[in-house]
Amino acid sequence: MKPFILAVTGGSASGKTRLAQSLAHAFAQQGCYVIPEDDYYIDAGNMPGFDAATFNFDEPAAKDHGLLTAHLQTLQSGQPVNAPQYDFGTHCRCIDTVTRMPAPVLIVEGLHLLATPELAKVFDLTVFVDASDEIRFERRLARDVAERDRTPESVRLQYQTLVRPMHDKHVEPQRHRANIVIENMGEPDFDRMGAGIEARIQDKVFMGEPA
Repeated sequence: MKPFILAVTGGSASGKTRLAQSLAHAFAQQGCYVIPEDDYYIDAGNMPGFDAATFNFDEPAAKDHGLLTAHLQTLQSGQPVNAPQYDFGTHCRCIDTVTRMPAPVLIVEGLHLLATPELAKVFDLTVFVDASDEIRFERRLARDVAERDRTPESVRLQYQTLVRPMHDKHVEPQRHRANIVIENMGEPDFDRMGAGIEARIQDKVFMGEPA
């Protein structure tokens, strides 16, 4: 069976990661899993003159979409891939890779999945998770302070000077390219949000319809 590949994209702290995980859980018995786009960051830490303070991690060029596209096409052909793992502390790829196997449903999650035409063509279904700028900032502030040992001031500065401009330039335009747009403005109910997507995948993959 050729894998059905779903893209879940949207802005930082929009809820795309949790939606992708919820959908993967719904099809866990079939071997479904999530492939994070973040695993495909370029090996920036080993670049000459690299400076983490000035490097733009929020644009598509920071991701190796060529490798991600090739790996998804290989999985579609029924072959496994040795996927990279990324160390966010050093901004380098780890020496060890992880073997990813084909599965009936593969879910790719990330900021820029529809920003590169060659990559966007690989997906069978695309979802954009939409949330307002205010909500995304509040969620990111709470997350980064609690989980990433950031100060509120540093989070605010990064959001205003880099995250928001890059969202407007690269992320928001993907909203109009997605097959499905889901609004996640309040307290999220991912079971409810993903119900229609689950039904669509069920029909296409497990009920005999071609993907």
